[in-house]
This record gives sequence, C-alpha cells and structure tokens, in this order.
Amino acid sequence: MSTPAINQTALPGMPAAGAYSEQDRTKVKEVLKWLNDAGKSRAWLSKKSNIPGGTLSQILSGKYVSSPTRQLNQMLAVLEVEGDRMRDGTPGYIKGSVHDLMCLVMDRTRKHQNFGVVTGYVGIGKSRCCREYRETHPMTLLVEVSPNMTPGVLMTELLGQLNNAVPAGLNLKFQELVRVLRGTNYVVIADEAEKMSSAALEHLRRLRDMAQVGVVLVGTEKLTNLIKPQHGQFDQIRSRVGMWPKTIERISRDDADDMARIALADAGDLSNEVLETLWAYADGSARVLNENLIPAIKDYGMGKLPLSRALIEAIAAKVLFMSKPRYEGDK
Repeated sequence: MSTPAINQTALPGMPAAGAYSEQDRTKVKEVLKWLNDAGKSRAWLSKKSNIPGGTLSQILSGKYVSSPTRQLNQMLAVLEVEGDRMRDGTPGYIKGSVHDLMCLVMDRTRKHQNFGVVTGYVGIGKSRCCREYRETHPMTLLVEVSPNMTPGVLMTELLGQLNNAVPAGLNLKFQELVRVLRGTNYVVIADEAEKMSSAALEHLRRLRDMAQVGVVLVGTEKLTNLIKPQHGQFDQIRSRVGMWPKTIERISRDDADDMARIALADAGDLSNEVLETLWAYADGSARVLNENLIPAIKDYGMGKLPLSRALIEAIAAKVLFMSKPRYEGDK
C-alpha cells in the first residue's frame, strides 16, 4: 500500500521489543497514522477487518503477546481498499427526482402522522435516499428490514436506535416503544418493507395508531401487491395511507447526467455523446451507473484516453461483459 512518509517519532502506545518485529512496529505506525489522518476509529477498523475490538486494541497499543503480523497485514489490506475507495471520489449524494419525491412523502407522513408508501424498481436509489433522509432529518428512525423480520426484532431495533433499554417480552417492548414515541415528532421508515413478516407489519400499524407517529413503508413493486388490494390482509394499513405515489421505474436523465458529471469531474466537461452513452447503459438504474459503469471507467479509462462512446463501449464489453445498448435515435 502506498502511504505518505511517516514521522518516526514514537506515537502513543507504540509497541516495545518482544513479539513485534521491526516490520510489525512500522505497520502499527502506518495503521495509526491512517486512522488519524482519515478520522476513523479503532472500532470502525475492527468491524471492517473482522478483528475483535479487544484484540485490535491490544495490537495497536503494543500489548499483544503473540506475533501480530497476520492481523496487521489484514488491517493494512482493508485500509488499502478503503484508501482506493476514498481516492476514487465516489460521487456525493445527488438530490434528484427520486430524492424529491421520497422526501415529500416522508415529510408529509411525519406532519400528518399517518402511513406513507414509496415503491420503486430495484436500483433507483431508494435505500440511499432513506439513509440520507435519516442523516439530515432529526427524529427519524430507519429500519433496514431483514427477511421475515419478526415483531420482536423490529421492536428491539427501534428501541436501540432510541438509546432506550429493551425490556424482555414482546408486549413490554411494544408498550415501552409506544410510551417513548407518543407525543413526539418521530417518523419511522421501514426500507424493503415487503420482506417484513405480516405480524411485524401489524405491529407497525398499531404503533402508528397508539403512538401517533408517521410510518413510511419503502420497497419494490412487490410491496404494492402486498398491501394494495382492498379487503385484503393489510386493508387496515391501506386505509391509513395518506400518500402513495405510483411506482418509480427509473431515475431521470437529468439525475444520471448530474451523477456522471460529479463522479467523473476529473475528466473535465463530459460531451453529450458520453452522457448519452452512460444513460443508455444505465437504463434508468442509479446502481448500474454508480456501482458498475463509473468505477470501471475510473479504473480502466481515466487518464488514458479522452472519454468517448467508443472507450465506454470497450470498457463495458471487456470489463463488465455488458451488451451494447440501443441509443436514442437508433433504428
């Protein structure tokens, strides 16, 4: 991993002689300097490297009794990937058409303390918008639903986000959650809500009724099929929905162009042909654009040749194994 020159002055907690080789001590300095420069914690690195927090702390404090070489190499490998990712300049969040619509639903649901529903095709950025909304709007609880999430897991997650003690027993959990939320301005967002168990959805309905807080269900078009039918299993939820826009099928061309311009800013002004090519390959998916096309262009196209349709097509075919798309105007 390429790292800046390291000040050889001993850092706090530097290991002394013992199980640490000279190379180990240098690696500890590299890890500590990286964390300090990036503003990242040891807990963050522990999770990223899958090394228990206590073990990682001992190693970086010079107190590990065995050779730390393997774990240090593991840490440095993680930091190399993270460094590459940071240097890539991953595009910032774009407040485009999907963002505007989802925030409108969330804001109105909070205000009117009812249900809101947002459905959209995979890859349009629903989950990213949910996380961004939570970061920028206080008093927002976001549950990223796991498959068949049960009421108990749901209540535990919500109480944990509220930094509240979690009592034993489902009924006590529910009562405590109602007590904490009643009279507040919270909104609860359930992302990928179609994966939630029917019992958990019913608990969300009762939570809304008893605590008088807004609840937004976000998911794919499968969520519509689950709760839309009149007189169906979730008719009581459907009847409480205050805002339910039609299913979002794709991001807009303007959204895609903005994402590309920001992510590929180092390439200078992007020609309309380049933007049209990216739009054709992305086919309305923010995920395909931001997680596939743009990283591949950065890795294999930037700084070698001017960006062009031909270069993007070559990268898409040889790196991503994508078929050539049809462009607007093609017969």
